[in-house]
Amino acid sequence: MKKGILIFIVLTMCLKIYSQVNYKLGDYIFHSINSTLSIQNKKARIIHEKENLLFKRNFFPEASLDFTLPSYNRSISDIIQPDGTFAFRESNNANSRINLSISQKIPFTGGQLFIMNSFNRLDLFGDVESSTSYSASWFGINLTQPLNFFNAMKWDKKIQNALVEYNAIDYKSKNVDIKKEAVTYFFELLQIKSQKRILEKEMQVSKKMKIAYGILLESGKIMSYDTIDLALRMLDTKRKLKFISKSEILKIERINNFFGSKIVNSNDKLEIPKLPVKLLNLNKYIDEYLNINMIIEKNKLLSLEKTIEQLQKNRFYKASFSVGLGFNNSSKEYREIFLNPNQSQSFSVSLNVPLIDFGRKRIQLEISKIKYESEVLIIDQVKYNTIERIKLLYEEIYDLNSGLEIEVSRIALLDIKLQRMEVLLLAQKVLYRDYSELENELYNSINDRINMLRLIYDKIIELEKLTLLEII
Repeated sequence: MKKGILIFIVLTMCLKIYSQVNYKLGDYIFHSINSTLSIQNKKARIIHEKENLLFKRNFFPEASLDFTLPSYNRSISDIIQPDGTFAFRESNNANSRINLSISQKIPFTGGQLFIMNSFNRLDLFGDVESSTSYSASWFGINLTQPLNFFNAMKWDKKIQNALVEYNAIDYKSKNVDIKKEAVTYFFELLQIKSQKRILEKEMQVSKKMKIAYGILLESGKIMSYDTIDLALRMLDTKRKLKFISKSEILKIERINNFFGSKIVNSNDKLEIPKLPVKLLNLNKYIDEYLNINMIIEKNKLLSLEKTIEQLQKNRFYKASFSVGLGFNNSSKEYREIFLNPNQSQSFSVSLNVPLIDFGRKRIQLEISKIKYESEVLIIDQVKYNTIERIKLLYEEIYDLNSGLEIEVSRIALLDIKLQRMEVLLLAQKVLYRDYSELENELYNSINDRINMLRLIYDKIIELEKLTLLEII
């Protein structure tokens, strides 16, 4: 019984140690969703959503209730008497206050409405007589409105909406960057594993040759000198295998650190991606980019447009008006402060006209217009260059796909040729040098295939980055 349990434990451990997972490129992209970079990007999106919500809440009514608990104050001050002497008087009082205020922005006009209410109690203390009085402004309303026809709230809303759209494409763009990093790690590890398999294959063939040379050496058909090249090759292959194995371990550590958990093991296999990738019509990618560029353009230009309009409206004058209505009263008894209130009205218009500013406002306006025109030129140039880049990427991806198909066919033929030459090599019908040259040609072709695949996917991801259309 104990022996059976021990065997089960050993088999379980061996299965855990030597279990293999066959990863595809899509698996790496999927796991990148839980990477640290992806989590940071998601948190940034949540922050942007909260900031947009906060911006909208700023246009809601704002109500506040303030309490001033009894504040006590005692002071002694000197007072000049009619005869020129000084007398000292004591002031001893306590004050309590409650304020209720409500404010509301008016986005359509750019004005602001205030409603206020306050209640106050004043206690005076003295050696002979003490008194208490109450006062209240139990209703007050006030409206302020700029008169120079510049509505800052309207512009702020337009700028905020443009920022929301920009943040959405920025989130998608960063996700493409994360995908690119996952694809880069996949191909880096794939190349390492491919080189490792090539070296292991070289070592297997060299071991076979060593056995065959041993038989030929015993029969006197070759001399010991003929085995030196093989021994040197085996040592070189062993050195490369040691180096590539260490590189594989380090790369796997970096990949798992990127994923945020230990997902990849050294004995896992990577499947070479299959192409070609089916692309949409070229005009579809250009149209998508133009939509993105329009959002970026609005985000960059609206703030400048706001500044220009503000300077134009305020160039010759600044004006605003304020109108208010209120009811207040004071009494010795708090019950009487709401009886027969005193009514108050207010109306004011403020006007500021610069007489001499030595052309400062004009220069500020000119600077803002030049900045706007420069930004438009930059945006147009970037748009033109990007469209040309999209066209080039589109053609390059198709050309590389065609070249990849040729390389795959070439690898298949070289592999068949190498297998047949291996039989002839062991039968001493071809030179070891010729076999090595063909072997190197095959391995170089395999590396070229991986490099070409990586180049294709790099260009595909660049196309995704520019258009935000998912291709892989």
